Amino acid sequence: MDSIKLIGCIGLLFAGLCGKAADNKEGIELYQSGMYDVSKIYFLKNLETIVPEQKMEAYYYLGENYVMLGQIDSARIYFEKGMEIQPEYPYNRIGIGMLKLKEAEEEAEDIFKEVLKTKGYKKDVRLQVALARAYYYAGNREKAMEYIQQAKEYDAESGLPYLLEGDILTKEGRIGEACAKYDMVLYFSPDCIGAYLKLARLYMTANSSLSKENLNHVKEMAPDFCGTYGLLGELYEMSGDYSNAAKYYGEFIRCGYSDSGHRLRYAGILYFNKQYEEMFPVINSVLKELPDNKVAKRLYAYCLSKLETGTNGIDAIRHFMETTSENECIAQDFLCYAEQLASVERYDDALSYYEKALLKDETKRELYREMMDICIKTRQPDRAIRYYRKYTETTDNCEPGDVLRLGKCFYDVACRDSVAESRNRELMVADSLFHIVSEEVPQSYVGYFWRARANSMLDPE
Repeated sequence: MDSIKLIGCIGLLFAGLCGKAADNKEGIELYQSGMYDVSKIYFLKNLETIVPEQKMEAYYYLGENYVMLGQIDSARIYFEKGMEIQPEYPYNRIGIGMLKLKEAEEEAEDIFKEVLKTKGYKKDVRLQVALARAYYYAGNREKAMEYIQQAKEYDAESGLPYLLEGDILTKEGRIGEACAKYDMVLYFSPDCIGAYLKLARLYMTANSSLSKENLNHVKEMAPDFCGTYGLLGELYEMSGDYSNAAKYYGEFIRCGYSDSGHRLRYAGILYFNKQYEEMFPVINSVLKELPDNKVAKRLYAYCLSKLETGTNGIDAIRHFMETTSENECIAQDFLCYAEQLASVERYDDALSYYEKALLKDETKRELYREMMDICIKTRQPDRAIRYYRKYTETTDNCEPGDVLRLGKCFYDVACRDSVAESRNRELMVADSLFHIVSEEVPQSYVGYFWRARANSMLDPE
C-alpha cells in the first residue's frame, strides 16, 4: 500500500475523536470509557469479522487494553500482529515502544523518532496523544505532558488531549481537576461517549444524580452502547436499588461482552433483588469457569438456600460454612444460616448465628429486632428485652409497634414474677411503654387496652 492510500485509510480509521471506523467504533468507545476488560472482549469476539484494512487498529486497541489490564505479554503479541499486517501503521509501533520505555529507553526513543517521520503524522493530534500515553505508562509524567501540550498546539479544537489529561488527574486523585478536563472534551467533542462515562464514574459517590444524568444522556445518544448499561447497573447497586440494578446490569450482560467477573457481580445483584431463579444459572456459569472462587461458592450457597426449603436449604449454606474457616466468613454468611435455621424452628441455633453476624458487622443493628421477635415467639421475654435495649442504644427511630412489643415483654415478665416489688416495677415500665403507644397512635385502641391490663395487675381492686 503506498503512502497516499495508507494516509487515506488511517484518516477513515481515526475520523473524529470518538467516531472511529464502524467495525471498531464500540470497542474504541469502551476503551475510551475506561472499560478495558469489556473492550478487550469486544475486539476478541469481533476480530475475525473485521475487514483487513481495520484489523491493524483492532490489534492496537487490543494491545492497549491488555496493557491497562497489566497483561504485558498479551499486549506485545497483539502489537506485533498489527505490525505484521501493516508495518507502516504507526500506532502498533508506538505500543511496542511503550513496552520498551522502562527497560530500553533509547531503543524506544528510536522507534518514536521513526514513527514521527511517517508521512502525514508528525502533526497529527492522535499520534501525539498516543506518545503521551506511552510515556505516562512508563512513569514519565513530564514527557507525557509535553506531548499533550504539543497535541493541543497542533489542533486547538480537539478534545482528545483533554481526555488523557483527565485520566492522568484521575489517577492522581485530583478529581475536581479531572472533571474539568472531561468537560473540556465535551466542549470540543460533544458526542464523546468516553468523557460522559468517565464523568459518570467520578460522580457516582459524590453526586449520583449528576452521574445518572450523564449516563442517561449517553443512553439517549447511543442506545446500543453496552457500557452505559453496565455503569447504570453499578450506580443503582451502590444506592441499594437492586431492581433497577438488575434491569440495567442484565442488559449489559446480554450484550455478550462480559466475563466471569461481570457475571459474578450480576449474580450478587440478582440475589439481593431476590431473583433466585434467574440467579441460579448465572452463578452456575461462573463456577464452571472459577470453581475455587470463594465469592462464587458463597453466592451459590446463598442461592440454593433460598431455592430449597427446609433441610435442603440448610444443607446448602451449612456445607459452605463447614468448608470455610470462621475468619473467612462474613456477616452475611452467618445471617443466611441464621435465617435458614429460624425457618425450620431451630430458634436457639438461629440466635447463635445472629449473634455471630453482629460480631462480624456491628452496623447491622436491625438484626436485634429479628432476634427479639424470635425470643417473643419462643416465650423468652427477658432475652427479648435485652436484645431490644441493644437495638435502642444505636437508634432514635423506634416504631410504635416495637415499643408495644417491648411493653408486652415487660408485662409477660411481670406475669411470671412471684415477687410483688419487682413485679410492680416491671408493670410500671410496661405501663409507661403502652402510654407512649397510645400517644403515638391515639386512634388505635391497642395502647389503651394494654395500659388497662397492666394497671389491672398493679391494682386488682
